[in-house]
Amino acid sequence: MTQKEYRKAAAQSEENAQRSLFDEYFNYVYTIVFSRLRSCASREDIEECVGDVFADVYMHFDERRTFEGDPTGFVGTVARRKAADMYKRLTKNKFGSISIDDEEAAEIESPDDTADAVEKKELRGSLIKCVELLGEPDSTIIIQKYFFMRSSTEISKLVSLTPEAVRVRCSRALKKLRETLTAMNISL
Repeated sequence: MTQKEYRKAAAQSEENAQRSLFDEYFNYVYTIVFSRLRSCASREDIEECVGDVFADVYMHFDERRTFEGDPTGFVGTVARRKAADMYKRLTKNKFGSISIDDEEAAEIESPDDTADAVEKKELRGSLIKCVELLGEPDSTIIIQKYFFMRSSTEISKLVSLTPEAVRVRCSRALKKLRETLTAMNISL
């Protein structure tokens, strides 16, 4: 839906025009917001952010501008900015001060927890080094698949391979990775 089509539909019914815009871009906006907030937000927070995105889009989309093209870039930019703002708001106090009145306040780390944290950090570092040793495009495939949770089809566009080739390379890369980790006496 272009801005011209939106204005024409809004002239007849503002609600129907907004519903059409929402239906067309909901999956796109939800994907952007979810990918940014999945590590720190609840489902309600993600849905609230998606709603805020569409509220902003509705407020600014109908302004009298000369833009007549596809609004996908505009909608995507609003979604990324709103998700970034929500992320900052949700993670602001993650490493900040802890309220004494908070019943669910985090306990002070004991030395045992610190040792576990250091061990996990070293394990992550070793794992990243092993993935990098796989070389391209295997390291990109593994990172995109298991860190960013992308499908073989999405990855295939990034590395210029077919989805089938991505799946084959992924299974071979995982086998190499297991062998390398076993040789280093690392078990996951």
